[in-house]
Amino acid sequence: MKKIFWVVVIGLLLSSNVFAESKKVKTWKNRQIPEELKNPNLETLQYHFLTYNIRGLSNQFYTKPSSQPTALKFNLQKEPKIIKKIVKKMQSTGLISYLMYEDGEIVIDQLSPPERFGDLIDNDTMIYSMSLGKSLGGYLMGHAICKGYINSLSSSLADWPIVKGTLLETATVQDVINASTGDQKYIKNNYLSSGRDIGDLTIADIANNELANTKPAKKRFKYSQFSPNVALNYISFKTGHKFSSFINDVLKDHVGLAGRLEFNGTGIESKGVIQSNFKATRYDTLRIGIAILNDWNSDTCIGNYLKDVYANRVIKGYIQGDGYSKSYAGFFHTNYPGISDTVMGMDGYGGIALLINFDDNRIVYTHAVHRNYNYKLFVLKAIDKGTF
Repeated sequence: MKKIFWVVVIGLLLSSNVFAESKKVKTWKNRQIPEELKNPNLETLQYHFLTYNIRGLSNQFYTKPSSQPTALKFNLQKEPKIIKKIVKKMQSTGLISYLMYEDGEIVIDQLSPPERFGDLIDNDTMIYSMSLGKSLGGYLMGHAICKGYINSLSSSLADWPIVKGTLLETATVQDVINASTGDQKYIKNNYLSSGRDIGDLTIADIANNELANTKPAKKRFKYSQFSPNVALNYISFKTGHKFSSFINDVLKDHVGLAGRLEFNGTGIESKGVIQSNFKATRYDTLRIGIAILNDWNSDTCIGNYLKDVYANRVIKGYIQGDGYSKSYAGFFHTNYPGISDTVMGMDGYGGIALLINFDDNRIVYTHAVHRNYNYKLFVLKAIDKGTF
């Protein structure tokens, strides 16, 4: 009943600025809380969690639950002082969910208390993520190569008709998944040179307008939603525009998701409508991380792909993107400061992060609406040391 109440509340918030003001809710034009804002009030955090989570209402591209989902083993034996630190942060910051996985077991599993976000989320809630969807696209690209739809990382996009005459025509798969296609003259953040938002557009539309008759600039890292959208829609093209069937093969059958996973996007698939944003439950998102960890540790095509991607990572330079990492590998963040272990991160807005330590067989997965919960301690130190 409380969740129904909040659905009604968010409808009122969205339709009434006066109501929002009466609830002490602060909003911004880009619909995101600025990272530099230190202490948003609870009403503002709740509002932005709900508005963020109702994005991507389309479910044209989705997976069905697996008949044999990957079993999750629990061994919640971390020291009480560690749990107290997480609980304390959940009572005062934008941290909503915290999961730590070590050596095949979930050792920390915490959700925000009812008086903060606990009435808005449980283990069955489909949680929306944008930047984690970029990394998922890199993982799916590996499966597309291993299943024979795409030849290799060095394959060119020249065979894709809708990018003919654009800077993407000379790009390789490696360029795309390293966000290094040379598109920096035409894209800033998630906006094209025309001012249009990439998230509102198909690949065909962008190719026919802003990128028509373009050539790549120097190929260097440039973080935006465009490259992951390109990657997912190129996979769609190479699978004969049977993207839903493909992701079911990977996410339902290989990863073993217990519920649905939904990608954003609607319309004619051949136009390039798939967006690199997805919804899944907290446990299913963790299952994706577990699959990536297990794949890395296996002597398989997808395991070798992940290692190749890591070996061919690119330096970010002054453009950092989300998180604090210094390099980028197949839409994964890599080379986090102070960490010598091999770590690849799915890292996003507001402190949403899923980092995988392949050396220590550890995963830390946080869902948050604001990065004011001490990300460096609860994510970076935790993934490195298993404690904080």
